[in-house]
Amino acid sequence: MKIMMDAVIQYQADLIAALDMQDADAILSASGALSSAIERLRQERHVPPHGQLSHGLKQAEAARIRVKYLTAWNRQKIDRLAECRGQISSAVYVMPQKHT
Repeated sequence: MKIMMDAVIQYQADLIAALDMQDADAILSASGALSSAIERLRQERHVPPHGQLSHGLKQAEAARIRVKYLTAWNRQKIDRLAECRGQISSAVYVMPQKHT
């Protein structure tokens, strides 16, 4: 269990590094490796040690923040390009309404 969780943490670190470098090929590679490692971890059906689990969750949050930042950055670039062409960006984010 500890060895598999170590692998997940390493693949998370690889993904974060790839996101920081904005290297699409490395992001795809790290994402695939992380996905496979998480699936193997799930199959073991054991709870990882608390310290490792906590570290893994913090890294997952760090990766999520980077993806959110890169998404916004790319959206801004697309909008600026559309403005340069005299177009209005057609992609507008609208928060879905909750139905009660």
